[in-house]
Amino acid sequence: MGTGAFTAAELDGREANIGVVNDSNGLIGLQSGGSEYVTNTGGSGENELMIDLSSTGGGEGVNPNSTYQVGGLGQFDSSNIDLVPGDPTVDPPVGQVAIDTTTLISEEYAFKVMNQTDSPKDIEVTYNANDEPFPDGTRLFLVAYYPEGGDSSEQEEGLVVGSVANENAKSASIIFDDDQQYSASIGSGKEFFVTILVDVGGAASGTDLGGTLTVRAGSHDDFTNADAGT
Repeated sequence: MGTGAFTAAELDGREANIGVVNDSNGLIGLQSGGSEYVTNTGGSGENELMIDLSSTGGGEGVNPNSTYQVGGLGQFDSSNIDLVPGDPTVDPPVGQVAIDTTTLISEEYAFKVMNQTDSPKDIEVTYNANDEPFPDGTRLFLVAYYPEGGDSSEQEEGLVVGSVANENAKSASIIFDDDQQYSASIGSGKEFFVTILVDVGGAASGTDLGGTLTVRAGSHDDFTNADAGT
């Protein structure tokens, strides 16, 4: 018998099942809620999550000096909502910008992120604006709720883009990660819900508040360490 060493080998015929599916059916699923402004019909294949605050009825965007909210915030801890997103607290926080803190986010949400793998996953959501910085007083919030978190600090996450008092790594990302403070990984078969808030402020007509939503999962090289420097 030899030692088992070899200089070359080839094993053929193994099966690989790598199907391309709609966003809602992916291993990390993205599913729109009931709003007409968030759908799963984006991308060249019309099968990707898309946020579009315009309408076929003639509306081309959001009004100046207005606030738009897609989804509720009703399950948020009333004493914690002013600490979202991040520490140090953004000024003004979500609780002072929101116009619906009663409707349950698990019933009305902009979209949800689903871990459809067989193991817990760290998941991060970021928003890269097309045109930064936003005008003074203009902000976009994405606020997330994970029902399976151990307490409100693990259940409630958020990010903000735009005019903020204390921009930091925590406030720039939604992060669910067991290895970071005040956070929890998303369990297998579990999901978290996201509400969108647009605080337009005095932005001029023609201002582009659009951007690209990025969702990272697992041991990703670009995953944000919100604890760095704390």
